[in-house]
Amino acid sequence: MIGRDGTSICSLVTFPISMTRLGLVSTWMLASCIAYAQSGDKDFHRNNLDVSIGSAIPTGNATNYLNTAPLVGFGYGYRVNRLFQADAGFQIAFGAANNQNAVVTDVGAVQGGDHEYMIPLGGRLIVPQPFHRIEVSAGGGTVYLHYSETAPSGGGYYGPTACYTCTSRGGWGAYGLANASYFLDSNHTFRVGSTLQYIAGSTNGQPVANFPGTKTTDHWLNLGFEFGLSF
Repeated sequence: MIGRDGTSICSLVTFPISMTRLGLVSTWMLASCIAYAQSGDKDFHRNNLDVSIGSAIPTGNATNYLNTAPLVGFGYGYRVNRLFQADAGFQIAFGAANNQNAVVTDVGAVQGGDHEYMIPLGGRLIVPQPFHRIEVSAGGGTVYLHYSETAPSGGGYYGPTACYTCTSRGGWGAYGLANASYFLDSNHTFRVGSTLQYIAGSTNGQPVANFPGTKTTDHWLNLGFEFGLSF
């Protein structure tokens, strides 16, 4: 219907109705999340362990001195309630800096290697959804990065063979992640899943392989496939 000024009456009433519906939907979603979070803990476990393998993929300027490398990770999460989980982890990439430098050890000069350590500390939001055996989450936090040259065959900093010329560098950054998991049993004890993690951080210190001895900004896109235990 058209009014005297040529304005459709429908256009006048659609906006308030749409806003009302949006408000009702938002209120319903908020109430659902609160009820989900405050409901009993019979459908989830407090302690969550996982082991993962995958790839550490440098992006941006980091590709000037880093390559894609195998990645192994270990993680622990404490479920505060049905919606929120606090996380801590430890990840190691092997040979991402492609160290071709010889290192001096107790047994003489040998071909060196390198390890890239990532220690994320943060949390995640468990996304409510209707599938009992599927869990989807997203989160983020801070991460400590540490890169070091190593000596092979049990050498380096922690082995019986000392490395006298191995260098290291480190720094802090932030990360974000998305995860999807499938529980193998109805009790939600065992699960398999995949995590996509993005890291942006700065490191500084000694030259490590192709790294310069100055501050650098490093970006990683990590993809891991994991097996988890909850109790």
